[in-house]
Amino acid sequence: MFKKGREAVVMSLRFITAASTIGTLIEWYDFFAYASVSPYISAKFFPKGDPIVASLLTWLIFATAYVVRPLGAVLFGHLGDRVGRKATFLATLTLMGLSTFAIGLLPTYEQVGVLAPFLLALFRILQGISLGGEYGGALTYVLEHAPPNRRAFYAGFLSATPPAGLALSSLTLVSTSLLLSRADIEAWGWRVPFLFSIVLTILGVYLRLRLTETPLFEAVKREGKVAKVPVVEAFTKYSKWIVVGVVISAGHAVLAYTSTGYIFTYLTQVAKLDPLTVNLVVGVAALLQYPFYIINAWLADKYGRKRIYMAGLALGLLTYYPIYQWLGTARGLAETIFAVFILIYATAFTFSVLGTAIAELFPTRVRYTGMSLTFNIGVGVFGGFTPTVVQLIGISLQNPLAGLILYTYVVAALALVVAYFYLPETAAKRLE
Repeated sequence: MFKKGREAVVMSLRFITAASTIGTLIEWYDFFAYASVSPYISAKFFPKGDPIVASLLTWLIFATAYVVRPLGAVLFGHLGDRVGRKATFLATLTLMGLSTFAIGLLPTYEQVGVLAPFLLALFRILQGISLGGEYGGALTYVLEHAPPNRRAFYAGFLSATPPAGLALSSLTLVSTSLLLSRADIEAWGWRVPFLFSIVLTILGVYLRLRLTETPLFEAVKREGKVAKVPVVEAFTKYSKWIVVGVVISAGHAVLAYTSTGYIFTYLTQVAKLDPLTVNLVVGVAALLQYPFYIINAWLADKYGRKRIYMAGLALGLLTYYPIYQWLGTARGLAETIFAVFILIYATAFTFSVLGTAIAELFPTRVRYTGMSLTFNIGVGVFGGFTPTVVQLIGISLQNPLAGLILYTYVVAALALVVAYFYLPETAAKRLE
């Protein structure tokens, strides 16, 4: 009888992790669909004439979603810490799915002029608000169900969703190209990844409707300890952890968006690869990362979050500049995929533990808000602008790799120092 009960708990935890992971995967797919079709967006939503200006404007709109992510963190964090985790991250998934689907229906610049980029920015903002509450909510939900000695492992499945979402969005476009001519892809086929998101959203909503509230949050409600204004309490009582969390989030973010954002610009404009080939390269390289996220999360339960995170930053600092140099002269599809794989591999260390390390710094009553806000300030301010800043530095110094040293390396090095001196180890710590 005891064995059956134990199996039920394990199966329940597996379903909780699966439902949370699938929903978050869909969110990242929706979010990264923009990066996957960025060359087509440049051509469709801005005046023709200067492709570099169009590319910069495309990435600036990409960045708007990051600027508003802290707003989403405050809004959905408040709901998550006051109303509950389940209802809140059901709302984030629905908002993201509808916003992404709407982008697939937008008119182009040729059809409606400046209204086209305005509408594009509007729906990117809604995506950003949604994602600001999604990842923190899903990760908090899983952590509050998982046993102390396996929290990082179960959360690792959520942490692996960004590369999986990037791979899914890129490979969706590549698969579409096998069915359509190049002319059709450029005319309307680029919309398919956005429109396909509605199918995934329905699946995610169905799974999340079957979830229940976390036992830790139920205990907080039962004891009357729900925070009145979670964001105020997080800033007044846990400001030190917010600062540390923002810096370590920024360190991961600059690596992530140098390897998965700026890479699209670099491979199309410097390496002169066509957009579909770039999507194939990035999609395959990202997909191959998946098991390493899970392995590193498993290792974090054994050896600590701090060591795994710092190893990723060190790897990025050692490899990014030489790998980008290599990509400028790489020949052959396999060689290019391998080089991009090495680039993204550093984030398989940093992101596999980042969310867990931050969430474990906050108590249950403000965990959703604290984790979401901290993570999204770091990623939003530093990560979202990475492709634009790196490209602008490269243009002004007439060296496409200058931004790696002057921006990516500086932020990552700062994060490494802060993590070493100020990030506490929280492995196996009992959640309050």
